[in-house]
Amino acid sequence: MLLSEAKQFVGHFVNLVYCDRAGKKVEKVAEVFDIGFVPLYGPCMITDVGEFRLDRIEGCALSADAKAA
Repeated sequence: MLLSEAKQFVGHFVNLVYCDRAGKKVEKVAEVFDIGFVPLYGPCMITDVGEFRLDRIEGCALSADAKAA
């Protein structure tokens, strides 16, 4: 995922598909807080469930079911 693509999801809930360290695809619903640089990882999507390296994100789409605040 490119940095410019990732920035459009800031402030939204998304369905995130990414590859974990073992290479398995994982799908999660997350709220995107920011896109930033994490030392030793590089550009990352910072969410309520953790940081995800942009180069490991397979897909990202706006979620229809947002969590209640």
